[in-house]
Amino acid sequence: EMHFPNGSAITPDGATLIVAETLAMQLTAFDIRADGSLANRRVWAPVGMRAPDGICLDADGNVWVANALAPECVLVAPGGEVLATVATSQNCYACMLGGADGRDLFMVTASSSDHGEAAAARSGRIETTRAPSPGAGWP
Repeated sequence: EMHFPNGSAITPDGATLIVAETLAMQLTAFDIRADGSLANRRVWAPVGMRAPDGICLDADGNVWVANALAPECVLVAPGGEVLATVATSQNCYACMLGGADGRDLFMVTASSSDHGEAAAARSGRIETTRAPSPGAGWP
């Protein structure tokens, strides 16, 4: 049983799936078996009082986490240490590394997680900043 699974990413070697469990306030990892099934469920990182939504991996093996409860996107190391915090103008719901060198961090923000409210307010934005390491893995 998972507690509101949201964003997910697969490590570059294809061996591990990391899932943002929004209501559990943690990132959960699974080994990916040769047949595609999952095994060895474990907490990859607790994220404190953050609601992890969208996530993406960087080349150093850390995970960028969009925080649906606050205007921020945080870089989390295995085990939960917060390595960097990027302030956004609104709560953050998704993030992805990209651009020519893979170091542009794109963050989707909005005034509300309620689709109707956010659409009515026309508040959705894509905010950007530079990241210390390029993206890795999938998506």
